[in-house]
Amino acid sequence: MNLTEFEHIAQRLRPKLISIAYEFFENRDDAEDVAQEVLLKLWLRDTSPDDNIEGLAVVATKNLCVSIWRKRKRQTTVAIDDYNPDTSSDEEADKNIIVEEQQKKIDDAINNLPRSEQRLIRMKQEGGLEPEEISSITGIPLQSVRTMISSARKKLIKQLKQ
Repeated sequence: MNLTEFEHIAQRLRPKLISIAYEFFENRDDAEDVAQEVLLKLWLRDTSPDDNIEGLAVVATKNLCVSIWRKRKRQTTVAIDDYNPDTSSDEEADKNIIVEEQQKKIDDAINNLPRSEQRLIRMKQEGGLEPEEISSITGIPLQSVRTMISSARKKLIKQLKQ
């Protein structure tokens, strides 16, 4: 595909890709970023005239949205207030800094726990596993898993209050 063909395809696909990403993130900037990245991948990809470029672009957009969402979900374990479009970018930056600081405090507190409790609390909090799943993975009896997680949480709360 030459540059002229790509520009024509990009102009036609871009609004559709932005729309798909916007439905996913409900954020215009994120949608623009996703569309831009997908179009770049299309440009770098060796395509033939027989390829369904629109279908490929739609699937790539959805996959990229899911990947970004998963990455953000792993990084964001501390909840923040719902996004308020009336806030300024400075306020958003301040919120992000506060969230990062809170997450660092939580990570440090988890690192101060005994290794067995660290492992269980990470499986529960970061991995999203239920006590039954943790029990089957670790071989620790279910009631012991629940007790250890409860104990770890109490220790975390105590450390974070200091």
